[in-house]
Amino acid sequence: MLNFFRRIRRNLANQNKFVQYSRYAIGEIVLVVVGILIALQINNWNEARKTKIVEFKLLQNIQTDLKESKNSIEIMVTRNTKQLISYKRLLYCVKNDLPETEALNSTFGTIPTWNTPYLNYSAYETLKTKGVDLIQNDSLTNAIINIYDNEFAYLINDWDKWEWNTNQTITMPFFVKHFERDSINLEIARPNDFKSLKANKEFSNLISTLLFLRKKGVTHGNRIGLKVDSLITAIEKELMKS
Repeated sequence: MLNFFRRIRRNLANQNKFVQYSRYAIGEIVLVVVGILIALQINNWNEARKTKIVEFKLLQNIQTDLKESKNSIEIMVTRNTKQLISYKRLLYCVKNDLPETEALNSTFGTIPTWNTPYLNYSAYETLKTKGVDLIQNDSLTNAIINIYDNEFAYLINDWDKWEWNTNQTITMPFFVKHFERDSINLEIARPNDFKSLKANKEFSNLISTLLFLRKKGVTHGNRIGLKVDSLITAIEKELMKS
């Protein structure tokens, strides 16, 4: 009988040890799992921080490029506006049969020329390579894409090509036929025969066409310039959040 109770006590002791070991093992497992979760959280935080740094730098570079592009657009608008004024005066002289002047000769010299903006795409190309979803602010991402893929694309792929095609097919052939550049001051050109030129309807049509094209560039340049300003401000606000 005594042996029976001793066996029971040994069994109970073994069971207690098993429970203790089980609890210890479970505790170890929990600690390992918690450690893994903490490590994953730290890793995710580090990755998010690295991504944020890359996003911040890209936005800074895009903002810098936009400021350069905006300055170039402003130069384009200013110079082409001066041409608009000159061409209107030229048409007035032609319509009223006024004599040739040095001011007109300066205007004649600009007939085959126009100003086109230099638009900086460097940072935007980098963004497309890394992925536009790198920028967390969706509205800002859409605004950047719109400026580069739509607004800037219009100036370069539509308006400027329109100017170029007109220049190559119409303006330059007419200019070479009817004008001679000054041998000293190449900015000046003189008509071979101003009197017959004033009576030439093709000439007044050409100047009217150039007025139309320059006006397109100035109008859209001003409009796009305002959008670029707005985007620069939006990027600045986003950078201040970081």
